[in-house]
Amino acid sequence: MTVSDLEDYFSGINLPQTLELYPGTVLNDVPHCVETHLNVLKIYGNVRPYECFYDRLMKIKEMVEQEQEHAEE
Repeated sequence: MTVSDLEDYFSGINLPQTLELYPGTVLNDVPHCVETHLNVLKIYGNVRPYECFYDRLMKIKEMVEQEQEHAEE
């Protein structure tokens, strides 16, 4: 998934305000986190020092999709 694909994905959904990304790692402002991470990737690209930004966005995407699936049940 490209940075552009991630940007398109996140622009079309409602994000939760908070999210426990990993045990002990809580994002208190998910929309802001997504915005800043996308900006970093647009500036620097998905190169080794910045892979963690891409990885966190993919994890947020996965968790949001899981929440949506549970909400539909």
